[in-house]
Amino acid sequence: MNITLLYIYPKIKEINKEINLFRIIDNNIKETIIIYCLKEKDSYKVFMLNTMLGEAHEICNVADLVQLDTIIDKFKKLEKHIICIGNLQEIEKYILKVVLN
Repeated sequence: MNITLLYIYPKIKEINKEINLFRIIDNNIKETIIIYCLKEKDSYKVFMLNTMLGEAHEICNVADLVQLDTIIDKFKKLEKHIICIGNLQEIEKYILKVVLN
């Protein structure tokens, strides 16, 4: 498989109000989708950044770290399906569809 998921959180916590959650790496083209969040005053905004296009999309807003863990668990359950998609652009569309629903 050319797609790899690398989980960063909870090994590394917040740095400068930002938490890198995980990366979806396409080993063939050496590009990634980065899922990260920014700590706001009372919540966390979760973003997806496609390094190939340089585009960031806010994908959801959570109130606390418990809800953030729920988001991570959702992705872990979908990991095999994400890997099988095999294309970062299609993975990005899939994430937007799944997380926003």
